[in-house]
Amino acid sequence: MSEVNTPIDCISVTASDGKITPLRFRLEREDRERLRVNIDQVLDTRHIPYVGVEAQVFLCRGNVEGRSQVFELKYTFRNHSWFLVQRTY
Repeated sequence: MSEVNTPIDCISVTASDGKITPLRFRLEREDRERLRVNIDQVLDTRHIPYVGVEAQVFLCRGNVEGRSQVFELKYTFRNHSWFLVQRTY
């Protein structure tokens, strides 16, 4: 899986109160193959008011090629964009 701040496609749900929950994401590997990751659990969520860039960061657990992994996803409100921030083990 790719590393820091990789743009991704993400499917999420937004509740009527504005709470965002990521469900699945897809990224393109270096060999141009697309990897799809289902999110099994959102472990933590935090709001980050970067200088001029408001974002929500999600610590998630998902199954990547048969292995359970923990990773961070970031959603930027201004651009309505998703990024794979980092993966942890």
